Amino acid sequence: MLNFSEIKLVHIDDHLLFAQGVYSLIGNESFIQELVHAETLKEGLEWVKKIQPDLILLDYFLPDSNGIGSIRELKKICPGCGIILLTMENNPEVMEKCRQEGAIGYLPKSISKKALLDAINNAIQDIPTFPEMSPLAPKAPEAPSQMNILSKREKQIANLITQGYTSAEIAEQLFLSELTVNTHRRNLIHKLGLKNSAQLVAFIENLRFRDS
Repeated sequence: MLNFSEIKLVHIDDHLLFAQGVYSLIGNESFIQELVHAETLKEGLEWVKKIQPDLILLDYFLPDSNGIGSIRELKKICPGCGIILLTMENNPEVMEKCRQEGAIGYLPKSISKKALLDAINNAIQDIPTFPEMSPLAPKAPEAPSQMNILSKREKQIANLITQGYTSAEIAEQLFLSELTVNTHRRNLIHKLGLKNSAQLVAFIENLRFRDS
């Protein structure tokens, strides 16, 4: 049972399909006075300044920021706003850093409607929601001179490739289009100086087993 009346929310996530899913789940709830969506931190900051929301739902990876930087910027302009990370970044260390920066919650995108409503209810009452989390899959060791030139999204996709996921499966997990995932694959091949997808897989597998 929700223990508040009407609230205003800003949802910041560059995955439009996922954002539409969140809206379909809670957008028509009686307690929602206003729910707006932004695809970038810059756009999200504008909405936060405009409506001064009670709560912000935030993805960790954004085109122009990551979760830590996003929390800091949002807290500067709206110190009283509650921030819940709603993300695929399933990493206890990252979760703890977000907590230290002032987030009130940290939830995986696979949660149920009830779990999301419970977290919103907790946040409005200033009750943290930080469930125990374990990595979805072991991360590939990084070669200092090469892997560090990749973006966070490219590293995320590279780690999933290491686990044998296809582009379609990666797209489903990360709420991206298959075309976007294939674009990231091509960028990975180019940045790492490889020739094709077979070399990419071999390169990542080599990193994974180098220290085993």
